[in-house]
Amino acid sequence: MLDRLIEKYAGFGMSVIEATIIFIVGWYAVKIILHILSKMMRRSQIDAIIENFVISILNIGLKIIVIITVIAQLGVPTTSLVAVLTTAGAAIALGLQDSMKGIASGITILFSKPFIKGDIIEIDGYVGTVQEIQLLYTIVMTFDNKMVVIPNNDLVSSSFVNYSHEDIRRVTMTVELHPDSDVQKFKSALMKVIDQHPYALKEPAPVVKIGEYKERSVSMQIWVWSKNEYFYDLNDDLWVAVRDIFKEQNIKIPSQQIDVHIQQNDIKS
Repeated sequence: MLDRLIEKYAGFGMSVIEATIIFIVGWYAVKIILHILSKMMRRSQIDAIIENFVISILNIGLKIIVIITVIAQLGVPTTSLVAVLTTAGAAIALGLQDSMKGIASGITILFSKPFIKGDIIEIDGYVGTVQEIQLLYTIVMTFDNKMVVIPNNDLVSSSFVNYSHEDIRRVTMTVELHPDSDVQKFKSALMKVIDQHPYALKEPAPVVKIGEYKERSVSMQIWVWSKNEYFYDLNDDLWVAVRDIFKEQNIKIPSQQIDVHIQQNDIKS
């Protein structure tokens, strides 16, 4: 009887020792694996948000595997435990279905990079600078200092404009001249300003042309390219130049005219 007890507890003691060794080795192995993966992702220039998300998920998953292995080494049946964990995981995933879609959208944005931090984008009438790209939301700061939080699901499923994607951008202006104005004189004066402006690019070549003859005005189209960072400065300078040319050449602003016809009917009693 005593021999059996000694043999039984001696075997259990060995299982505890082996389980402890598995736990210690497994725990440190998880740290080493995660450290190596983190280095590999940094070398691949993967976004820090994706790196943290992947490392966090792997950290939880690998540690759960280590714990289940230790429990199995102690002789505890793990089939029921695995079934419970699987069921709980499925229930959590179902409850967080919308959040998981948002995370998937965030990962899509971070990998495909339709925009990055610092880009100027426009979506749903908001124009601003991308401050932060999170897994669920993207934060945009508008030019009047409003913080706009946009769900990543909306960004993935709808259209938006990225004004910073290309290195150069075109200033597009439409100016209405009075029909009696000297169009060629106006064009020459504006082209001289454009040629001398430090932010106006020579290639693609700037364009100042008649866009349309209207009933009471001549519509001038102005296209000038600049580096993206100088777009707003050039746009402002060109409008100031147009105003100055209007004054110098005494160009009249086309007036709006409304014709009102009054019809009087004789009323017979």
